[in-house]
Amino acid sequence: MKLSQLSFFCAVVEHGTIAAAAAQLHCVPSNITTRLRELEGQLDVVLFNREKNRLLVTPEGRLLYRNAKQILAMTADTQSLFSSEKPHGVLRVGALDVALANHLPPRLSRYRRENPTVELHIRPEHSMLLERLLMEGEMDLILTDGPIEHPLLASRLAFRERLLLVTPTKLSAPSTEELEHLELYVFGHTCHYRRQVDHWLETCDIKPRVALEIESYPNIFACIEAGLGFACVPESVVNQFSLTHKGFYAQHIQGLGSSDIHFVWRKQQASPLIQGFIESIESTL
Repeated sequence: MKLSQLSFFCAVVEHGTIAAAAAQLHCVPSNITTRLRELEGQLDVVLFNREKNRLLVTPEGRLLYRNAKQILAMTADTQSLFSSEKPHGVLRVGALDVALANHLPPRLSRYRRENPTVELHIRPEHSMLLERLLMEGEMDLILTDGPIEHPLLASRLAFRERLLLVTPTKLSAPSTEELEHLELYVFGHTCHYRRQVDHWLETCDIKPRVALEIESYPNIFACIEAGLGFACVPESVVNQFSLTHKGFYAQHIQGLGSSDIHFVWRKQQASPLIQGFIESIESTL
């Protein structure tokens, strides 16, 4: 079945005769007659009752007309999707929680105001899962730890970030022994921060009393304020909680390394939407 067949069929229904439809479509009547015969043959149904020079739509023809109009309207909409200067597309972006909570909100709201025709999907995940989703084509762009060194991927800095050691207020300068009497609060092993913390602990030969996986910063800070343990938390998260919480002490520790957040995308991507999104997020608010 061809769109031209449906177009000719609808024109005949709307104009009443093949001659009138041919005049409207700027074609010869025999062309329309041929297409209608083909359509009836493909569907194995009679679409018109033919009485001398008149064509009367059958009940089956009315049903086809209703569906054909929908198909032709959808085709017209599809053809016009990219005709305007505004960007169009379905953009899938994955990001670390710390980026979504502390860096992206005002920038995302601006992007939505400036790009209402882009269907934007945001998915929070841990570092390693984000990278896997990007490699598998489930994500178009991710904001994760970096920079990324991979032959298929490109990256560039998005936001500066670093991990701070967060302890109860009474332990503003904890010794190794004091830390080993406390609980350690960490995210799961799919989190890049967890790997950094594990490496730092191993390098400094610090063995906490127990390591608990608590993937919730509010709960982590509540436990720290209660004097139960410590954690290594992104600085932007610490700054956010310091506005309402006073029962903890945060400091930068040598050896924790950089925790900067990077844009990461596939080198061979051809969509300008990805670079447009990056440029929008990078621009000054």
